Amino acid sequence: MKTLIFKLRYVLACSILMGLLITTSCEKEENLTESIESVDNVDNLEEKRFSTPDDPDFRPPNIPRPPQFDAVCVVRLAYLSYLRRCPENQSVVNGWVSVLLTRGFDDLAEGFITSHEANVKWNSQYHSFLSRNHLTSYQIDKKVYIAYRGLLLREPDVNGGIGWTHNLRQFGLKFVVNGIANSQEFANRLANISTECTNAANQCQF
Repeated sequence: MKTLIFKLRYVLACSILMGLLITTSCEKEENLTESIESVDNVDNLEEKRFSTPDDPDFRPPNIPRPPQFDAVCVVRLAYLSYLRRCPENQSVVNGWVSVLLTRGFDDLAEGFITSHEANVKWNSQYHSFLSRNHLTSYQIDKKVYIAYRGLLLREPDVNGGIGWTHNLRQFGLKFVVNGIANSQEFANRLANISTECTNAANQCQF
């Protein structure tokens, strides 16, 4: 009899324990389901808030337009600034326009700065500049002098010329061209570029 009572108590205890385990498991599952649903709702909300259109409108003016410039004017001004003359014919203008559009402004500038004609044209002024400022060609390279003349329409200041000559030897002529072209002084020139273009068109046949 005692053995039977003991077995009944054991079965009852096991039943109660199993019931508690099942109840706890269900509650955890419900909580987990609620958490997952909450996360899903947040994701859906964020997706609705930041979603991109399925069919975006890429028609103008929604596409940013690149800056516009007159390539022929740039070539004319390069001739007038670096060589102090107008282009000789339409063919050379077209050739330099092609360089500008396919290889960039720095290649155009480099071509004029390193040309034999520019080297000869500025030779006298360059050596006069060195003599007046007690400088040597090692301190300020002629290519830096011509770059200043072509880009900023003036002689270098001594410190600037020495600094850009150092950069020329270390990084090359295109680095110098890009550096001077990114200066505030060159930006000021660009602000009046339309006037320069008009004057160049009136002055030059090509």
